[in-house]
Amino acid sequence: MGITTGLGARLADQLRARGDRPIGLVHRLEQRDDLRASGVDALVVNESGEGHAELWGALTGAGGVVLATGSGTETAGPSAGRAGASGLLMMAAEAAGVARFVLISSLLPGRALRESLGDGLPAYLSAKRAAEQELRERALSWCVVRPGRLTDEPATGLVSVRGGEDPRPDGTIPRADLAAVIVEVLTADPPVTGLLAVGAGSEPVTTALRSVHAG
Repeated sequence: MGITTGLGARLADQLRARGDRPIGLVHRLEQRDDLRASGVDALVVNESGEGHAELWGALTGAGGVVLATGSGTETAGPSAGRAGASGLLMMAAEAAGVARFVLISSLLPGRALRESLGDGLPAYLSAKRAAEQELRERALSWCVVRPGRLTDEPATGLVSVRGGEDPRPDGTIPRADLAAVIVEVLTADPPVTGLLAVGAGSEPVTTALRSVHAG
């Protein structure tokens, strides 16, 4: 969920390059049709019940779920419907026995998103923290990724990662590098779990994640 964001598109591209089959969860038919036209499978899922049966089917046997809504390139802040859909996705993943659930949180939204949200920024940040808490209470193998401010700079392949009880991001990170972090979190063995703050840095993605997880 969140495949229509700049981050989501980069993540889908990287997963497809690996030979994986990402399925985008969207709110509108036109979004689904656009994704399918580009070669990406997509389902419409909303609060009215549309797509719920298909969602359960898609999650059965899925290797992981990524929730990346509101990651910086949407034109509007998260609605109550989106918040409800997030909870639905967590519940469905739990019921389907999905191996991994990755939530992309936001403590440092970029300027475009801050301007778009305006007075709604505090509510947006509060919703992100509430989603973190809900995920932590689910019976899922979960990882919350808190990135620095997202940019469209080219990927460097180098990041910094901090773990702990409440890691705080700083600086910036290219969306393509954050997507690479998510791919590694989805596929690493053993699984990468817990809270992570991610930004631009000097370590390769795999090395940075292994060092934090080992510690």
